[in-house]
Amino acid sequence: MNAPAATRPGALTPADVRRFAFRQGPGKAHLGEQHLVDDSAPTTSALPPGWARSATGVPLSLGTHELLAATPYPGPCGPGTVAALEPRDLLGHLLTTAFGLQRREPSHRYADHRSVASGRAKFPVHAFLAQGSAVRYLDVYRHALVDVTPPGGVAAVTGDGTSVLLAARYSDLPAAYGRMRYAVTEVELGVNLRSLCVAADLLGVEARLALDGGSTAEAEAVVRSAGPGTWSAPLAVRLGGLAQVGPSTPLPGPDGSGPDSRDPLLESDDPSIRDMAAVSAQRHGLPTGPQPPARGLPEGGPTGRTDWAQVLWNRTAGRMPDQLYGFALRPAEVSADALADLLAWADRPPPDRLLAEVAGRVRLSVALQRVGGLPTGVHRVEGRELTPGPVRPMIMAALQPGFAQQPSPNTDSGMRHAAMVWVHSVDIDALLDDFGPSALGLLQLGLGWSVHGLCLAAAAHGLVARPARSFVEYHVQPLFGLRREETPVFMTVCGTSRFTEPMLDLRT
Repeated sequence: MNAPAATRPGALTPADVRRFAFRQGPGKAHLGEQHLVDDSAPTTSALPPGWARSATGVPLSLGTHELLAATPYPGPCGPGTVAALEPRDLLGHLLTTAFGLQRREPSHRYADHRSVASGRAKFPVHAFLAQGSAVRYLDVYRHALVDVTPPGGVAAVTGDGTSVLLAARYSDLPAAYGRMRYAVTEVELGVNLRSLCVAADLLGVEARLALDGGSTAEAEAVVRSAGPGTWSAPLAVRLGGLAQVGPSTPLPGPDGSGPDSRDPLLESDDPSIRDMAAVSAQRHGLPTGPQPPARGLPEGGPTGRTDWAQVLWNRTAGRMPDQLYGFALRPAEVSADALADLLAWADRPPPDRLLAEVAGRVRLSVALQRVGGLPTGVHRVEGRELTPGPVRPMIMAALQPGFAQQPSPNTDSGMRHAAMVWVHSVDIDALLDDFGPSALGLLQLGLGWSVHGLCLAAAAHGLVARPARSFVEYHVQPLFGLRREETPVFMTVCGTSRFTEPMLDLRT
């Protein structure tokens, strides 16, 4: 089915999007798009938009950790538990579950862990809450919904219900990523979308994704009114049955409304940012359609032996000791139950019919070693079942040279000791032919949706899950037995961490 092309002036042609997909995908190494990243170079990561730094807002409710600790994984909170919550507190618990801070690792060079994974822990996806004419920004460090107060007034969302708007800001990622920032931010939008839908499922709140062009344009006006910056096309998620969060009050702590030294980075003339924004804007041309409930939890997955607070605490992409790069894994057996759980999470399709159709064109394969007694090699995922491929005892070692991080005196890559390497692949040319220019963005959203499910399931079983976009497609393709026209577009590496240290608990 063809999705309509964007109707904005200067809309990209299918050929433009095809060239962009190659340039930031398989062609990145050949066309100068892959650069070394200097972690000391400034970005706008964790910087609130200019007009979302005010002294007033609504503090988020406390006690989310206790609520999740009393909720066995993988099921939702009990109806009685949710009914006992104050109506105005329910939304605060939902947002904290979806996006909140989890922990700080004292020696870690990167930012604090949250409920969601993010490339280099930059967290480029920002959340806004719209309730009628009131728009507030979710600031996880102030643990509050901060009033958005532009001089000319903030744009409003139609209706008096509750909407969460998600948008990614390109300047939050290192400039050395170049056009790869597009794939990273769009995938992370999908990650955050699923995290929000999982939180809504846990708390019995109905969520619906409004992906049509009209809803996207309305959400974009709200995000842009929050201050300077170049943003992706936003996502709008409608939440049903929630009370108003209450009137704004002075927030504790210093007023952050003054200028920041990083503000000039918000208005970049980098041509790659213009290209990324133009490709993301293809969602403005999506048609209006039914908005079924957006369910994030899997149906009928294996019964867990932990609780949701522990799952979110466990979620990690792995790491190394201070001053070293990469991630360290150790050889360890993984149970068949863990594999079944990851398959159940991967099997839940994303919301929205068109998004689900695009996601349905993606093939998921997994390389296994030391998992549930299954043979080492590549297996095809068919729903919640595996179709075994050729036995390859050294598959993880063969994959290692194609991964972005290679073992060296200051870097480790746990690929060789991974238990599972999940690879999403698709025929991008056929996808763009059948669905039009917007398909590239829908593909990334679907990948993020699936990847976050794999990350949560891995965390429930004490495993690392490292989402990765930086790998050599031409190296991975033959090892997974993919056709020439079928491109590997995302990878998630799972295994048992070899590194740990005491951590600071940031949960509320």
